[in-house]
Amino acid sequence: MKLPHNPLKPALLALACTLGAALLSACGGGGGGASAGDPATPAAQPPSAPSASVTGVVDGTITGFGSVVINGVRYDDSQAKVAFSNRPDAQTAATLGDLHTGMRVQATLKDGVLQSLLVNFALVGTVGAVDAAGGTLTVFGQTIKVTTTDQLPTVFEGFSSLAQLAAGDLVKVSGSVASDGSINATRIERKPKDGTELYRLSGAVQGLDTSAKTFTLAGNSAVTVDYSQAKLLPTGAVIENGKQVSVVSTSAPAASAGKTVLVASAVEVKAKKLPDSSDTTVGGPISDFQSLASLRIGDVVVDASSATLKEGTVAADLVNGAQALAHGTLSNGAMKADWIKVFKNDTAIKALLIGQITDYVSLANFTLRGTAVDGSTATFNKGSAADLGTGAWVTVTGQLTSSGVKATTITVQPPPSDKPERLAGSITAVDATTKTFTVLGTSVQWSDTTKVSPDGKSLASLAAGVSVSVEGSYSASTGVFTASSVTVVNTTGVTKTIGFSGVAFNVTDTSLQIGSYTVQITANTQLQPSGTKLADLVNGSRLSVKASVTSSNGVLTLTAISLELQKPEKDDGGNDYLYLAGLVSDFNGAADFKVGSQRVNAAGSGVRFIDGEVGKLANGVKVEIKGSVKDGVLVATQVHFMPG
Repeated sequence: MKLPHNPLKPALLALACTLGAALLSACGGGGGGASAGDPATPAAQPPSAPSASVTGVVDGTITGFGSVVINGVRYDDSQAKVAFSNRPDAQTAATLGDLHTGMRVQATLKDGVLQSLLVNFALVGTVGAVDAAGGTLTVFGQTIKVTTTDQLPTVFEGFSSLAQLAAGDLVKVSGSVASDGSINATRIERKPKDGTELYRLSGAVQGLDTSAKTFTLAGNSAVTVDYSQAKLLPTGAVIENGKQVSVVSTSAPAASAGKTVLVASAVEVKAKKLPDSSDTTVGGPISDFQSLASLRIGDVVVDASSATLKEGTVAADLVNGAQALAHGTLSNGAMKADWIKVFKNDTAIKALLIGQITDYVSLANFTLRGTAVDGSTATFNKGSAADLGTGAWVTVTGQLTSSGVKATTITVQPPPSDKPERLAGSITAVDATTKTFTVLGTSVQWSDTTKVSPDGKSLASLAAGVSVSVEGSYSASTGVFTASSVTVVNTTGVTKTIGFSGVAFNVTDTSLQIGSYTVQITANTQLQPSGTKLADLVNGSRLSVKASVTSSNGVLTLTAISLELQKPEKDDGGNDYLYLAGLVSDFNGAADFKVGSQRVNAAGSGVRFIDGEVGKLANGVKVEIKGSVKDGVLVATQVHFMPG
């Protein structure tokens, strides 16, 4: 589906193409698709921007998915290509599945549709000290501030609280520079020390010495930057005191001539990063507030002296730290705003997730669009908790948290209409007279021509609680899913298993955590690949997990059947292989299907299939894809079929 967006001028088209040149083969090129979980619009959701017929730029924080939600505004990702700015001089192609809440992104639009999404980071380095009580940590002398109660709390990956971080841990921080030189973090990831990350600091230049080619960053006198060997970006940029920059280095700061020196390989001047535009939207915390005529939102200097104050915003709301969204004309890195608003309690940014549940353990613990969801206190606008399970189509609204989303509303949706789909779960209601039953909140109609397996099973004998897998299609006009085949699944004496992947933390010899899941490790747990030892599993490692789910006295326990350590590997282009996990949708053959919103091609002759063959690929099947992105498509080298 297409979502309308901000009006933006045609003059930006060439600039937007330049912005994404390393990512886009041509501006407006194809890519992934909108989630199959987009069949309906929820009653209350973040606003979509007005329609457009031209190209523009959006800069802000990801606050949801289904398609991609930035600054609380939902954008169509059906043509989006994704890249990470790990190196300022060379973007790294990524998938839509690599996007997560809290990431700061710069996006280009054409005809209201996302064309490119560039993920930016403010800081990468090793932790020097942690003040868990004060909500701060320091990295290479720079202070990182963590927010827990704001509308946009800091999202953690690879740990669940600051107390779990220790000196020496490698972290990657998304956020923006505050007035005092600290980083207001929107996301912090703990990374393995495997040599794949470049170090990075960001801030305002001070103490510039053009002869010695050194400077420091405001609020960080502990580290001196030596830019004598650095590439200045973008081309033609000039380093000046007061300018916001991002400094990248291949090595950590080290002692030199009585100072701690970071030898920069590149210095990126942020004011030059966004192209001039008569229609640009920026979102983030206000900093460097002097007056309405002089403030900063995220990394962009804004003049809001003649801007319309929207949605109840008054001048007194524009203060340092307030979350704001502004729209206007950008020239040479500075914006003249035509409107601005501050998010307050009654206009707060809400999290929005739309799609299929991929990992379901309980109402309090499931995954949607790669985001952990706690729905334990949510109100159901449609359906009930009994309708939830892996594969269920839902819309979730709620509040962002450090670990994911705390749901306030859940709406159970039907599958996409008039497409072959698969429903798998426990029956919640049966009417043998009308030959219907309900699974995952969807009414299923069977007939005498419906194929039934195993042989000898009768659909007339179905009952609530029986597990089934149903092939067929849903009709929006009738509100019924017509079954072409039904497989009755034997669950007697069978322990439920679940498969998922992610970054491990709190790793011990007997347990570890990935996201919201705590996984027990036993003597029977298989460690893969062959030769892997428990000592190889460390905080920050990426793991693929197959676990059993058992319940005792209402307490669910996940016990690892196998743990696969996914070490970084390079593709033919010298980039790390990417991993994408989720349910297959829009299946048109092995060469053309989606996982989430990401287009995948698994038809290559050298593709390795694990726990199944190519013929097992179908809508609703859970997979983890390993591969590389080419022209916006994830080209698979490995397909691992995962348990639900």
